[in-house]
Amino acid sequence: MPTVIQGFEVYTKPKDTSLESFPVFVQVTGGTQRVVTFPTEFNAIAISLLIENQSAANAARFVLNRNHPITVPSTAGGTINLNPSQFRTFDSMNIVSVYIDATALLGSETVDLFCQVAPLPKTDRQKDPGQKVGSL
Repeated sequence: MPTVIQGFEVYTKPKDTSLESFPVFVQVTGGTQRVVTFPTEFNAIAISLLIENQSAANAARFVLNRNHPITVPSTAGGTINLNPSQFRTFDSMNIVSVYIDATALLGSETVDLFCQVAPLPKTDRQKDPGQKVGSL
């Protein structure tokens, strides 16, 4: 049975040791905002994520699995603060999207995302690997 996160059917079990996954690196430049939506950008779900603020002086903000649109200019409500030169990790989770607000950073500074993603299943067979051959 899938879990629905932000309208995406997620069959991924993050702690499944047979799950194939691969790394993804995303960099958000200072002075910008970015939403990374893993199913649409990578055809995958993030099962672990590290968010690292590379600025030595300015804080960034983030939100995981945001269910409402971003307003411009952005508001601090509902975001998590990431202090200068700090990082946050999330493991054994199904992460559909992450919103990064790096508007307080200088243009040469970045917020880096290091992700481990698992591909979305393409067929019903991949969605339910426990189904026996010939069974309905």
